[in-house]
Amino acid sequence: MSQKIVCLITFDYELPLGRNFFPPDEVLFKPTEQVLEICERLACPVTFFPDVCSVWAHRKYSQDQFADRFESQMKEALKAGHDVQLHLHPHWLASSFDKGQWLISTEKMYLHELDFGNRPDSAQALIGRGVKYLNDLLRPIRPDYNCMAFRAAGSALQPRENEILKALLDNGIRMDVSVTKFLTLNLDTVKINYKKVPARSIWRMSPESGPGVEAESGLLEAPIATFRSPLGARVGFLWRRARSIKQMRGMTLSRAKRQSRLANMRTMLLQNLRYVTGNPWYILSCDTKGFSCKMLLDGFRQYIGRHGGEDTVYVTMMNHPKLMFDFQMKMLEDFIKLTRQEYDISFATCTDVYRAQCDHLIT
Repeated sequence: MSQKIVCLITFDYELPLGRNFFPPDEVLFKPTEQVLEICERLACPVTFFPDVCSVWAHRKYSQDQFADRFESQMKEALKAGHDVQLHLHPHWLASSFDKGQWLISTEKMYLHELDFGNRPDSAQALIGRGVKYLNDLLRPIRPDYNCMAFRAAGSALQPRENEILKALLDNGIRMDVSVTKFLTLNLDTVKINYKKVPARSIWRMSPESGPGVEAESGLLEAPIATFRSPLGARVGFLWRRARSIKQMRGMTLSRAKRQSRLANMRTMLLQNLRYVTGNPWYILSCDTKGFSCKMLLDGFRQYIGRHGGEDTVYVTMMNHPKLMFDFQMKMLEDFIKLTRQEYDISFATCTDVYRAQCDHLIT
């Protein structure tokens, strides 16, 4: 029996976390339209993870045009057969809009920086608000819709991961797509360490044992796939990445006391250091500047090879419309076509995978 591949193509649907260089239409909405067109043409379902905190912030400051288009596009995605699940960037909640621009707060950027209690600003309350918001928004479009999957900001289920997992489960979240296999980051904006995770391509994790241990029950984890490349491929990657430096629609955040272009640029450079030191783990994505289609497919094959003992291998790809230009759009299209030629592969949404896993447990 040939090995089956289930691929989850996912998109974090969000604005750049710091400064935007262009209007939201160019930064987010038009690239997402292109993604939807490609997926419709290729009959490929995907999952969007909208940053709902940004909608609430825009509503708070009467920036309704953005919020209306944001909600409309997610409804369009659901109507087209795609999935829409929860993504939270809490920094929006304390940010303010003044004189035509956002003043970004960086005091609390992640769930672990919020309280874990019954307060209205706790992590539990924020997750619950997000779940209710998406259910209320999308059930009129599809009555069987259920917000049941989550991706953490910056993929950071850490630290305080046990409390985060409990807060997710308490609010009806049953699947997570945040763990990024073997990736470690130690920046002022995000700190994660996923060196020790189960070898399987999908597993369950509980609040008692955390994301690094396979559990009998708890959240279903479909981790973000990663791969390594030989030295020659890494050199080519860095060259292509340097040439694509102008392909930016916005700037990342720093935690400098004063949000400035220089401080944010410094953070971006630190984030890129991992690509030039040692033998880095690359995230499987179409939007990473410097990737070629060959490098992406080689990484895909490597990830499958690392799970050769499984009858069905689950592969999660993480993308962002805000980072995708014409080259990245073409790579997405080629990736779908070429993997279909090479593998017994199906493309599925988070809801598809969760339901299939539940059916498997029942049978």
